Amino acid sequence: QFNFHERNKALYKTYDESGFAKEILLSYTAGINNYIENNHRPFEFVLVNYYPEPFVPTDVTTFVSFVSYVGLDEICFAVEKTIIEFIRSKKVSHNFLQQVFQPHLNNLTVEHVHLYESISDLKSNDGLKSPVVPVITNSNNWVISGAISSSGFPIMSSDPHLDMSKQPNTFYESSYNSWQGDSIFGISVPGIPIFLMGRNRELSFSLTYGMMDMGDYFLERIKDGKYERDGAYLPLSVRKYNIAGETVLFYETAEGHIIERNVENYEKEIADGLYLALRVPDRNDEVTFRQALLPFAKTVPEAQRLLPQSNLGSNYLLADTRGNIGYQQTGSVPVRPTSTGLLPLPAWKTENLWTGYLSDEEYMTKLNPPEQFITTANNLNQDPSKPCVNTYPALPTRVNRISELLKQSTNHSVEDMMRYQGDTFSKIADLTIPLLEPFLSHSGIEDELRKWDRRFQVDSRPSALWFHFWKEYTENINTIIFGEAIYKRLEPIVFNKYTFYKIAIAGIETGFVDGIDVLPVLEKSLKTASSRYDGAAYGDFRKYFSVNMFFSGKLPKIFGLDVGPHPTNSGFEVIKVGSVDTYISAPCVFMQTWRFVTDMSTNVFYSILPGGPSGNYLSNMYLLEIDNYVNEIYKKWEL
Repeated sequence: QFNFHERNKALYKTYDESGFAKEILLSYTAGINNYIENNHRPFEFVLVNYYPEPFVPTDVTTFVSFVSYVGLDEICFAVEKTIIEFIRSKKVSHNFLQQVFQPHLNNLTVEHVHLYESISDLKSNDGLKSPVVPVITNSNNWVISGAISSSGFPIMSSDPHLDMSKQPNTFYESSYNSWQGDSIFGISVPGIPIFLMGRNRELSFSLTYGMMDMGDYFLERIKDGKYERDGAYLPLSVRKYNIAGETVLFYETAEGHIIERNVENYEKEIADGLYLALRVPDRNDEVTFRQALLPFAKTVPEAQRLLPQSNLGSNYLLADTRGNIGYQQTGSVPVRPTSTGLLPLPAWKTENLWTGYLSDEEYMTKLNPPEQFITTANNLNQDPSKPCVNTYPALPTRVNRISELLKQSTNHSVEDMMRYQGDTFSKIADLTIPLLEPFLSHSGIEDELRKWDRRFQVDSRPSALWFHFWKEYTENINTIIFGEAIYKRLEPIVFNKYTFYKIAIAGIETGFVDGIDVLPVLEKSLKTASSRYDGAAYGDFRKYFSVNMFFSGKLPKIFGLDVGPHPTNSGFEVIKVGSVDTYISAPCVFMQTWRFVTDMSTNVFYSILPGGPSGNYLSNMYLLEIDNYVNEIYKKWEL
């Protein structure tokens, strides 16, 4: 549908022939091909009779495009689609939706509503339930200056979160040493020749997903295979593919707006009507591969100059041995003349179309802030004086908790950072439990909840009751607002969960949601959860498996390919955030996928990578650090 490969083949022709991006792509693919040519095929390839083709640079750039969309840019598309579904349901007022998605629906008009109701082939969001795709739902990082560290130098901390339900790990750790004296350690993703996070002897760098709104839905009016622009009709381009013996058709405008249709209509020529069409960034990845130079930077300002333009929207934190700490926002956010991004607009009015991408200066940057620390947790990072880049940030609970911990001392150590990465204190529970006080019994499990320290622990009974209560309350309040049918259909979609959570938390904070008194809903949810409570501790049911990616848990456990079950104390919207769910009968486990802490006073760093550096399950390196991960034991390295 997205035509990523053909787009990247065309874009690759625009790369600077002598530029760094082309050089690194050619070198990287040459190394992969050298390995393929001089080594036996992996056993999995032999089993399915697969012979890998030689890698070419556009395989790499296509993969970058894919991973920057799936679970990342895809989030805002999903939210836009959900907004349209809410409007079409006619279950809630437009004023309420404007409050939930403030300020991005402030320009919602009756005309927009009529257009959304007239979409003739609205493709469901159900495809986003897929368990196959790793989704970045939560990540944390923070950096402190020497003014509040025990060493007098900056300390960097990072714990990105990805799907943990598969082995080997999405990330792999690697090091680089050159004859020129460069020494680098960090993590990468197979298929992308970039250190995403790590450090050299002078600089440390880490990122979280920036929740950048880098794509849009548009409304397209189609007639006789043509689309409208300012009253004129222009021919759609069509791509034909043969998939499983069937011819499928994808339609696209000259700007790259891909017309979205339901799968059952892919074989048919496009009918007249009103359609949603999506557009993703179509820049070549020369801007992204500037990040490959990041590990060679020596200072925070030098690193900041490399980062703003990228097809991976991120929050980068930086620290150097000179004592600097910094933040740099990165992305490929389009220039939107008439919108902040979440409101799909008519493309036939050309004033609504993109006019380019934001410049370096339009992304947020910080250097040595007076607070003496910087932290990000997928939260809102928006300079009010600059164009909108964040339309659907994560809840502020994690970033607030991290900030709270960092403000408690002016003598933080590496060991403190490790402890903070494992923090399970729930600010949402701390806000909610006082509201439950009138309804809590003074004996039994409800009294335990009253006295609970708000920290998720595997052997904790009140942690378990809270978990069940929160699930019950979220369902109850959103069912009242949207109706049971809509809630049941949209809730399993990963990104919609956060919309429903935000609504539930808004009720806790204000006492009312869309005119509904929250207290009776809280009482009902508590009593239902309490009556169903079976005495289990949190870790009795909060367990995760991690299965071999190729065999998908189909082999007996005695073969040693799979991990678990392991109880976890990770929880909703705590620093050690975690989700153990099932989508389409397959596990989805979103947890800390890497832990990293380093003090810039030395070349020492500490990390945990759940899994091992080898994808070969016959190697003793395959599950090397699983026990360390379960027990939160960091390994110590030195550059």
